[in-house]
Amino acid sequence: MTEKAHSGSVAALGAIVAGALILQIAGTIVNTVVPLRMAVAGQPPLLIGLVGSAYSIGFLVGCFAIPSLVRRIGHIRGFAVFAALQAASTLSFPMIPEALWGVARLVMGLSAAGHAICIESWISGQAKGSNRGRIFGIYQILNRLALIGSQIGVGYVAIQAHDVFLYASMAFSFALIPVALTRARGPESSEVVSVRLRTLWRHAPAAVIGCLYVGLVGGPLTNVAPAYGILIGLDQRATILLTAAIQIGALMLQWPLSLLADRIASRVIMLTAASAVALAATLLGVLLQLGTAHDRIWLFSLFTLIGGCGIPLYTVAVAHAYFRLGQEQAVGLSARLLFLWGVGSAIGPLAATLFMQLLGPQGLLAYLVVLSIATAAYLALRISRNPSPVIPESERGLTPPTMPDIELGKR
Repeated sequence: MTEKAHSGSVAALGAIVAGALILQIAGTIVNTVVPLRMAVAGQPPLLIGLVGSAYSIGFLVGCFAIPSLVRRIGHIRGFAVFAALQAASTLSFPMIPEALWGVARLVMGLSAAGHAICIESWISGQAKGSNRGRIFGIYQILNRLALIGSQIGVGYVAIQAHDVFLYASMAFSFALIPVALTRARGPESSEVVSVRLRTLWRHAPAAVIGCLYVGLVGGPLTNVAPAYGILIGLDQRATILLTAAIQIGALMLQWPLSLLADRIASRVIMLTAASAVALAATLLGVLLQLGTAHDRIWLFSLFTLIGGCGIPLYTVAVAHAYFRLGQEQAVGLSARLLFLWGVGSAIGPLAATLFMQLLGPQGLLAYLVVLSIATAAYLALRISRNPSPVIPESERGLTPPTMPDIELGKR
């Protein structure tokens, strides 16, 4: 019976991960094509930022509104509902004016939050406590590979096609198949102890700032960078490679930063990474002014560094919060950290495009520099006033996993 239960658990994990990877491919197509098409059509940067922020606002709303729905109808039905909403919203883009694309992106963000809740709570429910962190780590790596592959592959080939949104809608529909075919039941729902933001700020302010920073950086890098590439004179294919370079950097440094978070003071890692983003963005701005950065090696390399130092910091901030508040509050804590990331992701595209509206395309780099310097300065001040406690060697192996157990669906 134990062996049968184990095989059923593996099959359930395989089904939900397969569905999640197909969703990532579909979502990446839309995330890349929407700002790219708007930039090619000559839409103002601020409107592009508003459309990007609409997705994050929908995601934020979903984090609060959807868990009760998932608990009521179950994970498999919930997954199907959100996939249908994603597919229908994707088909609406060619049918409505670009000024209204924010409405479709809002619905897609809401649905994406539902999928995140279903997927991550399902994985957490199926995995054992002894290997949950590793399973989440593998899932995140596969997710990142699917994102990069879909940017370079599907987006690179189909970007000129008029029916690219049809391909994305088909992919959202295909994601239903492995989940609908599984005979496994979704995880049982239970109550979650909530962690107040005030408590989190009092015990781990650096984690609050870190999660906000990742959202404020990652939002523009995902939703604005395609438009930035077009505005600085890249063709559409080179722009797709630029956005892929950002995710390649995140993939390359995700695991090393996660390992360092278990061995080095997390605030030091966040301080170093934010400083590196500021330096890379400053150097890129200088090279663009001199005309040197039109050599695409410089452009792609520095954006790879920016993505690698900025996006993976979420896991470092989570590790810091777990260390300060304790593993027993993991579920409620992860929900609040995800909320902070969502707030940053909602504000970031709008703030970055406001810089671009005022300063031109290089306003994106100015935004990254100002934000990273402010974050690094705050972290440096916190470290100087409140040095990190020394972790005894005997407790290093007990450090909470760097991949958070986000079980919003059990709220």
